[in-house]
Amino acid sequence: MVQKRGALGNSFRSIMIAMAISLAGLLYGLDTGIIATTIAHDSFKKYMYGSLDTNTAIQGGIVSGYYAGSAVGSAAASYCMDRISRRWSLLFGAIVSVIGAILQATAQNPAMMIVGRAFSGFSTGMVYPVAPVYLSEISPPENRAFLVGLKGLWNTFGFFLAGWIGYAGAFATGDIQWRVPLATQAPPAVVLAVLTFFLPYSPRWLSMKERYEEAEATMHYLHAHRSQEFVARELSEMQAQIRLEKQNKTKSNFLRLFSRKYIRRTLLGTLIVNMCKLSGSNIIQNYQDLMYSNLGYEGKEALLITAIYGFMALVGQLFSIFTVADHWPRRRTVITGWLTLAGCLTVLAVLSALYGETGNPNAAGQRAGIAFIFLFALSYSVFFNSAVWVIVAEIFPLELRAVGVGWSTFSQPQFVFIGTNIFSAIVYYFWFPETNQLTLEQIASAFGDAVADPVAHDLGKTLKDEESTEHWEAVLPSQKA
Repeated sequence: MVQKRGALGNSFRSIMIAMAISLAGLLYGLDTGIIATTIAHDSFKKYMYGSLDTNTAIQGGIVSGYYAGSAVGSAAASYCMDRISRRWSLLFGAIVSVIGAILQATAQNPAMMIVGRAFSGFSTGMVYPVAPVYLSEISPPENRAFLVGLKGLWNTFGFFLAGWIGYAGAFATGDIQWRVPLATQAPPAVVLAVLTFFLPYSPRWLSMKERYEEAEATMHYLHAHRSQEFVARELSEMQAQIRLEKQNKTKSNFLRLFSRKYIRRTLLGTLIVNMCKLSGSNIIQNYQDLMYSNLGYEGKEALLITAIYGFMALVGQLFSIFTVADHWPRRRTVITGWLTLAGCLTVLAVLSALYGETGNPNAAGQRAGIAFIFLFALSYSVFFNSAVWVIVAEIFPLELRAVGVGWSTFSQPQFVFIGTNIFSAIVYYFWFPETNQLTLEQIASAFGDAVADPVAHDLGKTLKDEESTEHWEAVLPSQKA
């Protein structure tokens, strides 16, 4: 029997469990979104920078500290998901998130703020790859994108919430403008930590650990609304596949990621995740205040626009999980999405060039620039917040799912730099000839230029044979001033 797609094909219990796991997305959205409004407050600048002028070094440290922590957290997730389970990995990440929020809300100097952001980065780096793995393993195939998409929904809601919290902070005075908003990162993490004690283990993780009776009981619990035949078939398939994968295992899971058999999936997962960052979403998200300032909007007005940006992302995600997630083919979704984002950024670049100067009188052009920033947020949520993490979680086999998704997430903050360094080395190897100790004429020859016979060679020979000043002056014009 063909199961219904989308929300109607899920039991209330499955949705509630998925919503709890998806709080990982709320942590990520809130943690990444709150910093955009924090660094826009004058009170924050004065406290951290010592003046109202933006200190790019400190601001860069605060932003990059988060992504450095995220890289470490996602690497830890690869290990923890298989070692201590998907469930307890969420608990670990949630506890670290609370610590990070406390450090940021009580920060006494930039160093403490950077450390706090690093803790928050670690926590989201931990829970963000765990959630799609966990969700995909408890979801039936016909509704997988919907349930995994709930993480994206919480993610955009967290970002939406961060925008309005930051905007509300503008009506406060003093350091409370940014300390209280930063503290709001803690409550969702506490809720997630508590809920992990009520969540079931992934039945696939239980089967991988040969805890078969618990796996069967969990499957019946998760799919109580389905037939016994469905549960028996799912259990049989997953356990047979686990035994087959274990029989064929000859090296560590991490090394297997880069074996000939799995390298295509590893590179695909890495590319998918990194292209989300390279799309421009993080730059727009973290530095919106600068973009709005360049378009002539500052202070509370800029914070209000940031909040509306988060609302557009939320609208896009709601549209996605009910109309795109399990209804559009994955390939069509991501291809259409990239082309749509490229179109938005192209128009935005033109509008910024035409109307982005300070004091530009063309208000309509500036508003159009804001509109395309909003359209970018809407499109990103429609095409990527669900599809990307479903694809990354489902392309890896069970034995490699944790380390594969963990690696893909780990590569996000660094892969662009690693990739460009490797690309540069390849370019230098094939196209850059050696130039050390060569004359400029010889270097031209090394690049394939036609080089004339050196006249100086004949001159040198003449000078050697006839060492006379008179002969030299006759050959070359006088160089006297």
